[in-house]
Amino acid sequence: MSSLGEFPVAEGAVGADIPARRRAPCNSVRGMADRSGGGTRSGTGALAVRGTLLVAGSTLCTLCYAVTIKASLGLGPLFVLQDGLARRLGISIGTAVIVTGFAFVAMALALRSWPGPGTLVLPVLSGVTLDAILPHVPALHGLALELVAVLVATWLMALGAAMTIRASVGVAAYDAVMLGLRRVLGRPLGPTRLAMEATVLVAGWVLGGAVGLGTVITGLLIGPGIAFWVRIVGASNAPSAMARPLVARSS
Repeated sequence: MSSLGEFPVAEGAVGADIPARRRAPCNSVRGMADRSGGGTRSGTGALAVRGTLLVAGSTLCTLCYAVTIKASLGLGPLFVLQDGLARRLGISIGTAVIVTGFAFVAMALALRSWPGPGTLVLPVLSGVTLDAILPHVPALHGLALELVAVLVATWLMALGAAMTIRASVGVAAYDAVMLGLRRVLGRPLGPTRLAMEATVLVAGWVLGGAVGLGTVITGLLIGPGIAFWVRIVGASNAPSAMARPLVARSS
C-alpha cells in the first residue's frame, strides 16, 4: 500500500523548461525559482489543511466522548478501559486517555504502523481537551434523550476518526493499531475494529470501567461508522496514514 503525504512534482515541468533555458537562461532561472516558491507555498498550505483536519477530528471525537460520559449509559469499549484505569489509578479521565494513547503508540510500532506527528500529539491533545470541556457538558436525563445522544455522538465520533485518518499526519494511536491490524490480517476495517472493541471492553470491565447499554451501541456502531465516513471524506490510502506522513521517502 502506498503512503500518504507525498508531494508530487508536475509531470513535464523540467522538460517544458528546456527550450526557454536555451533562449534566455536568466529568465529560465527566474521561472524555476517562481515555480519552486509556488511549490513551497502549496506544500505549506497542504500541511495547514492536514493540521486543521487533525485538530478538528480530534476535537469532534473528544466532544462526543464527553457526551457519552454525560449520558451515563455506559461508555464505549475503549473508554471503558480508560475509565477503569482512571478509577483504579486515581487519575483524571483525561490523564487516562494520555496513558492509554501512548500505550497504543507502542502497540502500533510493534505492528509496523509508524507513528506520525499527529499520532504522538493526539493523546495529549485529546486528554487535555477532555479534562477541559467535560465539566461544561451538561448532564443528560431521560432514557430516550440519552439513547439519542449516544447514537449521534458515536456516529459523529466515527466521522472525527475518519477526519484524523484523512489528515494523513498520523492518526490516533488506537486507530493506528486498527490500521496496522488491518494490514497484517488483511481484514476489513469494520470487523477489525469490532474485535479490538471486544478486547479493550473486557480489560476495562475487569478494571471497573462503566459498562452498559451505551457500551453495546458504541461497540457495534463505531467500526461500521468509521468505514462509512472514510469512504465519504476520502480515504486516500488511509490504511498507511501514519506511515511517513510528512516526507516523500520511505521510513
